Amino acid sequence: MVVNGGTHGFGVGMQVLVLVDPGSDPSTGERASGVIVAPGRQRAAAFVSVWTEQLTTWIVEFDEPFTPPDGSGPHESAEVRETYLIPAPFAEASESVDA
Repeated sequence: MVVNGGTHGFGVGMQVLVLVDPGSDPSTGERASGVIVAPGRQRAAAFVSVWTEQLTTWIVEFDEPFTPPDGSGPHESAEVRETYLIPAPFAEASESVDA
C-alpha cells in the first residue's frame, strides 16, 4: 500500500517514518525513522509539498544508520518518494519539568 503523502503537507524539518516495504500496511509494516532535511531533486524549489500529480521526493536523514532489504548501506540519509513517508506520531510528554 502506498500512502498519499501529499495530504500531510510534508516539509523540511518534519519527523517522518519511511516505509521499508512500500507494499506493506503503513500501520504495521517495518519503518525507519528520520527527519526531512531538504527537498529532493523532483521538488528542488519547494519547501512544503502540496498535492500534485508530479512525483515528489525528500532527502531524509535517518535517526540511526539504515540498511534496506537489498543489503546496501548502512545509509545515513536517502532521497525518498513522498508516497513512502508517514508523519511520525507526536511524542507524549511523560513528565512536566518545573523550573
